[in-house]
Amino acid sequence: MRPLDSAGSRSSRYLVMRDGARIAIDVHLPARASREMVPAILHQTRYFRSVSYGPLFAKLGLGEFLDVNAAARKRFVRAGYAWVDVDARGSGASTGFRPCPWWRDEVQDGAEVARWIVEQPWSSGRIGATGVSYGGTAAEMLLGNRHPAVVAAMPRFSLFDVYTDVAFPGGIHLEWFTRQWARFNQALDRNRFDQAFGRVGRINLAALADKLDDDGNPALAGFARRVGRRVAPRVMSMLLRSGSNGVSPVTDDARGEVLAEALREHQWSFDVHRGALGLTYRDDTGIHPLAPEATIDAFSPHHYLDDIRGSGAVVCSYSGWLDGAYQHSAIKRHLNLPRDRSRLVIGPWDHGGRNGISPGASTKEPGIDHEAEMLAFFDPLLRGAAPAHEGNVAPGDAAPPVRYFTMVEERWKTADAWPPPGIANRSLFLDRDGALGWERPERASETAYRVDPDCGTGARSRWRSLVGIAVPLGYGDRARSDERSVVWTTAPLPADAEVTGHPIVHLFVTCDAPDATFFAYLEDVAPDGRVTYVTEGQLRAIHRRLSSGPAPYATVVPHRTFARRDGLPLVPSEVAEIVFDLLPTSYLFRRGHAIRLALAGADRDHFARLSGPPPRWIVHGGGARESRLSLPVRV
Repeated sequence: MRPLDSAGSRSSRYLVMRDGARIAIDVHLPARASREMVPAILHQTRYFRSVSYGPLFAKLGLGEFLDVNAAARKRFVRAGYAWVDVDARGSGASTGFRPCPWWRDEVQDGAEVARWIVEQPWSSGRIGATGVSYGGTAAEMLLGNRHPAVVAAMPRFSLFDVYTDVAFPGGIHLEWFTRQWARFNQALDRNRFDQAFGRVGRINLAALADKLDDDGNPALAGFARRVGRRVAPRVMSMLLRSGSNGVSPVTDDARGEVLAEALREHQWSFDVHRGALGLTYRDDTGIHPLAPEATIDAFSPHHYLDDIRGSGAVVCSYSGWLDGAYQHSAIKRHLNLPRDRSRLVIGPWDHGGRNGISPGASTKEPGIDHEAEMLAFFDPLLRGAAPAHEGNVAPGDAAPPVRYFTMVEERWKTADAWPPPGIANRSLFLDRDGALGWERPERASETAYRVDPDCGTGARSRWRSLVGIAVPLGYGDRARSDERSVVWTTAPLPADAEVTGHPIVHLFVTCDAPDATFFAYLEDVAPDGRVTYVTEGQLRAIHRRLSSGPAPYATVVPHRTFARRDGLPLVPSEVAEIVFDLLPTSYLFRRGHAIRLALAGADRDHFARLSGPPPRWIVHGGGARESRLSLPVRV
């Protein structure tokens, strides 16, 4: 066992699974584990449980910058927890391959690791699970094993429904993400840590270039883009290759024979981008030759809700308002677990929570101690007299289960439920000449728009943060982007208006194509004309049919199946009714500002474009066809 720091020690080993697969784990123990039993935090990842760095890189702290769990691991060990890092089956130093993420074999491995933990002399018999992004979903899926020792989980910045939350928001392929994530994973599967993070460097430089443009430095922005395309990936890859040997080998694999075997097997793993290219509907099959009947739901947590509920564990869902679509994931997870065993925290953050993203803040710091939040959740549940699901009430359970941050107001709030009490839906109606008003229009109107395929949301978006590290997030002034869209804007507000919840767009549209994609943006127009992005939603028209049947899980937004049987092409001569939700938010529009709805037919920076020429729409307002925006407003 090697020293970790003054707080404890670290060891690594292989655990042999039921089918002979060997799973690599690192165990970080606090000093007190030598004299008393301690609880454990289990963290399963697809992104290397540990990386082998040279002395210079270790001294510079590069490893901790690239490891999103480094601060939490150190904090928990110092607080007296064991922390167990696991290379998920088919990744890192673990053998096997991956028919798809969070495949059943990988999920079952979690139960065997939990069983091994509780058998150790240092174990108190209680386990909590957590992780960011992939690791957050692994923590949630672990609950489906119903292992009695796993009494608490904190999925952070992670999905709930794979189809709607990341692969196909609104039924539109989030092509940029699946391509980038697939390439990142493929580099890791070759043990090319340098190539994986060289690509991340390129993503970050593209975002920096956008920021320089926003700040009025086009020459520097152009230079950053050229460097990002041609130089940065190679330079960062070269530096990492000189200072890193890739995934840390396991101590009992001195010759590296098991690692070599693992890397050979990883080449058969799932290509998430190729799999997504073959899908249109949620129930399309063929994600991998070894699982010919499986759909995308086969590796989605929502599909295993009964088992997750049956675990009896207490769950804290933790996300940020610009964390891709994962703040909605956190809300859906919270709504589908028993109230006495579910907590929800949504802050002013991007993916991973490294950046503060509120336009009302004076700093881009996250404004909160994430590790302290984690300890406050786990301590009562893992250090108490008995596991919470055995009937005991953990300290702090009297606190409201929902905590969220209202941007611009810069204030944390609590609630007993989601949506919070005191919120009412108010309609803003789309009228002629781009007017958006609280009163129903007196006359019918038609607004024509030819889709501009070059519309986009840039490199500093909520979606880019899903792959980059510390991407300088921020959409900048959207006024120029709105020139490529069709917009409706209110008069200046006579008083502050807080919007908290799920805005809904309700459109009546005629389109000259059998299919189209609709992108809606809620924006804040300042008195000086600056336009600030608030949130967005999207829908592919063939998925517009709303379901009258039961939803697979509880939700507070319009439900559609996204199933092939419900596909509904547009008829060019007919008016189509299209209803979809925008991603949830909590945002304060200040007095004197205006609320804007911008509609576009493309986001070239992130979403797949449909084949064929750009369609032409007519958006109908007034009369029997009241196109409108429903806003959840505090009253």
